[in-house]
Amino acid sequence: MSCLFSPGHTPGKPHLLCSRRTVALLAADCAALFGTMFLIGLLRVLTGGEISLSQHVPLALFLLVAPIVNAFEGLYSEIPPALPEELRMLGISTSIAYFSIAIFLFLGRGHLPSRTVYLFSWGLSLGVVPLVRCAVRTRFSRESWWRVPTVLFGSGELVPRVEAYLNRHAEAGLRLCARFVSRACPELDHDSQGTITDAEKTLDPLYNRSDLETFVRLYPKTCALVVMERDAPLACRQELIDLASLLFHSVILVPEDLSEGEIPFWVRPLEIGEVLCLKVRQNLLDPRRLALKRGMDFVLSLLGGIVILPFLVLIALAIKVESRGPVFFRQSRIGRDGQTIHILKFRTMVRNAEEVLQQYLETNPELREEWKADQKLRNDPRITRVGAWLRRTSLDELPQLWNVLKGEMSLVGPRPIVENEIVRYGSAFASYKRVRPGMTGLWQVSGRNDLSYKQRVHLDRFYICNWSTWLDLLILAKTLPVVLGRKGAY
Repeated sequence: MSCLFSPGHTPGKPHLLCSRRTVALLAADCAALFGTMFLIGLLRVLTGGEISLSQHVPLALFLLVAPIVNAFEGLYSEIPPALPEELRMLGISTSIAYFSIAIFLFLGRGHLPSRTVYLFSWGLSLGVVPLVRCAVRTRFSRESWWRVPTVLFGSGELVPRVEAYLNRHAEAGLRLCARFVSRACPELDHDSQGTITDAEKTLDPLYNRSDLETFVRLYPKTCALVVMERDAPLACRQELIDLASLLFHSVILVPEDLSEGEIPFWVRPLEIGEVLCLKVRQNLLDPRRLALKRGMDFVLSLLGGIVILPFLVLIALAIKVESRGPVFFRQSRIGRDGQTIHILKFRTMVRNAEEVLQQYLETNPELREEWKADQKLRNDPRITRVGAWLRRTSLDELPQLWNVLKGEMSLVGPRPIVENEIVRYGSAFASYKRVRPGMTGLWQVSGRNDLSYKQRVHLDRFYICNWSTWLDLLILAKTLPVVLGRKGAY
């Protein structure tokens, strides 16, 4: 098996290799926490303040509470949680560490050190700790010791999707190495020819329990990924689950029935009697969370607008210099509750844009299908030079901060759509109407125009069903690198 003898792996010592990721993440957390406090303390000294090392060094040891909480929450385990959940857990553990310092200071007596250092350190650490973790994960995720060797149980149409995702997202920490082929479970014909997928052909086959035991003996901390095929007999599915749970350190169940978006929620398992149930959360029905989202939108858009106002003036002058016409362009979009809103953008096209487009499509009929599919063209003749640069960088959407302030849009939300797109959204439009459309969103940080329209709808629906403050913060943090990288922008 190539996985067992691939470069960078030493059979017989998998526990040492797997622990390197734990050490790397633990070191990242400690470096971020202590480094942030040291930086704030240094800034205080440089600005004329005083620092008593005899008082601050013992208090800094309370920061070790954060990695201890992280360990109990499973943030150093082989399979990391979803990124928004990881952000939430890191925020809680960091806050607990600083609250421990606050309690000690409150209960202590005598001269107390500067509370300003700890207040600013706490606030900065909430952002620094996830960023350092992300940097470490990006740096080491392609190393052979980072990802856990994983055996795939089952087959089916979902297999290539799972493998493609894990190959693209090495930071997930799983590396498919082998596939268990049960002789008790006959292979299912998934197409007219009855052939297995290319993804399954690339995995080394394991045919019996002895092969599995050999794999696990060489790599004790391995993972089993069990695809629950909808057409597989119950006895076959049960055998796969029993084998995986008996031999493997970690087991992930992937129900094929739920892979097409029937339940696009993050779910939490619970039990009613002996029946396994999935509980979904409905954050968008909670008025308190909606008020928090609206408050965050207003404050951040107001502060951001003030900061970038000079830059907006420069963009407006560039538009005026290149072409005649207004600086801003208003477009009708569908907003919350299906109401029509008029979003504000910098003008990126010539004044007679529709006439130019029709003439272009008439002389280039081969491009009509491209326009019909996504309402976009890679080489759009209507776009000016300044407009092309604004679109590539998404700076044409900055005036929508005004829509956010007015309460018509949100900083993060589903992509705003026009009326003729309602049909293409299908049943997902009912979910779309529940929220304000966003300046940025899950679609914008997941590939933008490189994604198909169906994928855009799926991402919008997924965001709506799983909205949380932490997910918003994650998308906002990803937006700037995506914009600077110009991935999927045209």
